[in-house]
Amino acid sequence: MRERERHRAGEWTGERLERSAVHKTKKRGRDQFGRFRGVLRLAEAVLKPVPRPLLQWMWVLSDWLPDLPGVAMRYVLLRRLAKRCGDNVLIGRSVELRYPERLVIGSNVSIHKQCYIDAYGGLIIEDEVSIAHQSSVVSFQHTWNDPSLPIRDNPVLGSAIRIGRDVWVGCGVRILAGVEIGARAVIAAGAVVNKPVAAGTLAAGVPARPVKSIGTGAAPAPEGA
Repeated sequence: MRERERHRAGEWTGERLERSAVHKTKKRGRDQFGRFRGVLRLAEAVLKPVPRPLLQWMWVLSDWLPDLPGVAMRYVLLRRLAKRCGDNVLIGRSVELRYPERLVIGSNVSIHKQCYIDAYGGLIIEDEVSIAHQSSVVSFQHTWNDPSLPIRDNPVLGSAIRIGRDVWVGCGVRILAGVEIGARAVIAAGAVVNKPVAAGTLAAGVPARPVKSIGTGAAPAPEGA
């Protein structure tokens, strides 16, 4: 009797695990791009002769489209505007994209609504990166060396940013010029990143500081160690 109950319990547990596995591997919206790859590539070809200023206007107008058509339109436009763009890239509504010709973006990337992405100094976003809503990535900084001019009229200096593979950026994060974020790092919501973040690190705060190593919970080594 007990053996039968254990057997049933094992079947039930196995069923739950199987359901859990199915839930975890459920496809996201951007994964549907594969079903329409031919249509998307055709749209790219149609847009090839369109001048860049008109493409940028189309980017703004894409916010008026329903969710999936808008995502598809922004993806096609990004592949035309960016220096290089991979597959399955989701761009949410009201994302402002500056100097896209200096942007290199990998595959399976999500940039959610109301983000500000400025690639003036060069910007590389590697595969599997997710940037939550209302975050900013700014690859330039103002100078103030000439006191005869208002600070806003002083020259700006570009400095490249690199966001490594499988990085998770929380909502409302600010990533500033010259920063490199290592692979599989997590940037907590509201952080201001003005220094490099090591791979596999959770960083938080203003300015962002390492909190722990991802997966181990161990405190990171102090700077200079």
